[in-house]
Parts: sequence; C-alpha cells; structure tokens
Amino acid sequence: MGFGGSAAAMNVVMKNNRNLLKRRKKLKDTLGSYARSEKPEFDFPEATPQVLTGIRERLLLENELIRKRRIIAFVTILSVLITGFIIIMFN
Repeated sequence: MGFGGSAAAMNVVMKNNRNLLKRRKKLKDTLGSYARSEKPEFDFPEATPQVLTGIRERLLLENELIRKRRIIAFVTILSVLITGFIIIMFN
C-alpha cells in the first residue's frame, strides 16, 4: 500500500531520538546555578533627588532638541517637495 517507507522512516527517527536522549548531559548537571538557594546581592547606588532631577532635566532638553530637529527636517523636505511640484506644474 505504500506505507512501508514512511513507517520505516518514522521508526528510524524515533530510534535516533531515543539514542540522543541517552547521551545528553542534563543542564542542571553542567551548571551549578540550580543548587544555589540564596539570591545574589547587588550593590546599586542610591539615587538622590538631585541626581534624579538632573537626569529629568537632561532628558527634557534632549527630547526638545530631537523635536526641533524633526520639525526642521520636515519643513525642509516639505518645502523641497512643494518647490519641485510647482516647478513641474508650471513648466
């Protein structure tokens, strides 16, 4: 019926996968992080209100500069397109 080739291929794949499982190293055996029960300690610096205010002001200035650059680029591109359209229309 034509079933022998596909069934045989399936059996070969299953056998190969079973053999691969026997040779695989477990992840928890290779890394020692699973045995550790305590969380690591990090020493982050405390953010003072002055530092946070400085960061906020700097971000506001950067955003304002980015907004100005985008407006200038938009106006420039728009003026070039309008000028080109006018030149094409009246020639």
